[in-house]
Amino acid sequence: MRYAKLVADYPQYAPNPIFYDGLWYGNPPSEVYEAEGYKPVTYTDQPEPQGVGRYVETWTETAEAVVQGWVLHEATDEDEISPEEALDMLLGGESG
Repeated sequence: MRYAKLVADYPQYAPNPIFYDGLWYGNPPSEVYEAEGYKPVTYTDQPEPQGVGRYVETWTETAEAVVQGWVLHEATDEDEISPEEALDMLLGGESG
């Protein structure tokens, strides 16, 4: 199980090893992570595509866990790029 804190709406995963109460812990028990403010991370499956658009990962924090969620980002004309623009983005140069 992974543990994290939600920082700027994104999980900051717990370190391993972790220094706690004057000692270093490798593969610490959950009690050590929880004492340092980390919570278990709950992952969810990305939904199947619905029409035009893509799902964007979101994160929320409950009293018990840091939870992954998904929000549909509807595609717009501004989202479309040409094949040449895609190559430029991938290769870092000018195509053609």
